[in-house]
Amino acid sequence: MRRDGAHITEQKRALRRRLREQRTRAYGGPEGTRRREVEGRALLRHAAAVRALVEAALAEHGTARVAAYHPTPTEADVMPLAAELAELGAQLVFPAAAGHELEWITWDGHSAFVPSPGKGFGHEPDGRRLGPGALSEAVLVLAPAVAVDRKGTRMGHGAGYYDRALPHRPASTPVVAVIHPAELLEPGILPREAHDVPIDAVLTAEGLHVISDHLALPRARRS
Repeated sequence: MRRDGAHITEQKRALRRRLREQRTRAYGGPEGTRRREVEGRALLRHAAAVRALVEAALAEHGTARVAAYHPTPTEADVMPLAAELAELGAQLVFPAAAGHELEWITWDGHSAFVPSPGKGFGHEPDGRRLGPGALSEAVLVLAPAVAVDRKGTRMGHGAGYYDRALPHRPASTPVVAVIHPAELLEPGILPREAHDVPIDAVLTAEGLHVISDHLALPRARRS
């Protein structure tokens, strides 16, 4: 069993390294930055079902908490969508370093982000800290990923933060990974372990691909 676990860990490490190198080649440097900006606008155009989900929650409950993240310079740019959802009236929360578990911080939709004190955490908002359990009131989670396959297996950055955070959300709350088009892979490409939380949909510059059958995301394209 230990040998099997070690094999999967090494397999994940090699895949993660290769996928990150591909991302850097495609989105690093000035040309990559321009490509990312163009794809960011396309990504926003494909987010109608995500907006509809948030609008429905606002209409029914008067509030809607959405978890997002501040992307690295080569990750798909989720910030225009996050800002748009904040403008609709959603409460945006972003992850922050807090030891073993992610903590969540509110963002008002326009304030600047500041460098995180946590290693590998990039930037975080200077808002109100809600603690690790903030996803218990989320209606939507926009999650980062290195890649996702069409069975819903998500490859993160290797620290396991999201696998520990996502179980805090209600069972009905969808997790939508936001990635570049080439990072949506064929079914079964990515190894899945017992602790890996499957995601429900993938948003890219080419469309919204719904994976989980139990989600009601209208006008979304199914994989």
